[in-house]
Amino acid sequence: METRKGKKMDSTSEVGVASVVGVASENVLRTDLESIVAKAVEAAVKVVREEFNRIVHDLNEHISQLEERIICVEGTVNQEASETFAESPQITELNNKIDAITRENRKLSVWANEVDQYGRRNHIRILGLKVKKDDDCRQVVSDFVRDSLKVPITNDDIEAAHIIPVRNSGQPSSSSAMSQHSSSKKPTGSTVIVRFQRREARDKVIRQRRLLKDSGITVVEDLSHLNLEVINRLKRSPQVKQTWSWNGHIFASLKNGQIIKVKPFQSIDECEVIG
Repeated sequence: METRKGKKMDSTSEVGVASVVGVASENVLRTDLESIVAKAVEAAVKVVREEFNRIVHDLNEHISQLEERIICVEGTVNQEASETFAESPQITELNNKIDAITRENRKLSVWANEVDQYGRRNHIRILGLKVKKDDDCRQVVSDFVRDSLKVPITNDDIEAAHIIPVRNSGQPSSSSAMSQHSSSKKPTGSTVIVRFQRREARDKVIRQRRLLKDSGITVVEDLSHLNLEVINRLKRSPQVKQTWSWNGHIFASLKNGQIIKVKPFQSIDECEVIG
């Protein structure tokens, strides 16, 4: 009886050990699967980002070629015009070609701009942030967002953060152009570009930027160069009272009370009125 009972207890123990081992193996397998999935997602995102960059690069090259063609055709028109004062069929044809090439160039530029802006959908720029030489920029941004903007993010919510070098030439940088439409106070710190893991975290940060009033620090969207040109053009217009952006779209408040949505190459009269 004792022998039979002892065997039964040994069998029960073996079953218990097997269950524990099974659970442990399942946990290990789940962890491995999560790691594999995370790496696969990261690799896929990298591939998509590289493909976007390649498309934008190819489009920019094509646009440059179109601009060269426009310059060449305009030169021909000027030469023809200097030879005759009267309007001729040749000059009319050349003018039509210039118009067609210009329309094609603008259409491609708008498309490339949309692709470029889409690639920046998880980005922001922080103007005037104090970052020391040996600081971990990602940690500084994370602390700033939690402490100054009251957004409870973790370091893992930020995929990357780095300082944009200051240009020494007389040309205005993209960061300075952004600061012009965001704040009248010139930032004294660094300009930092931040890429978030999730769009939701980025949007929460932008919504809280009102807390930075009079702080000397500004948070803006990471706009494409063409969209920055649109904002700067609007600022020079006597019809415009204020400009801003949201999710890569440009808006303006006019002095007549209207609010318009502005796309590249549009005149104010051509813009969509939304309010």
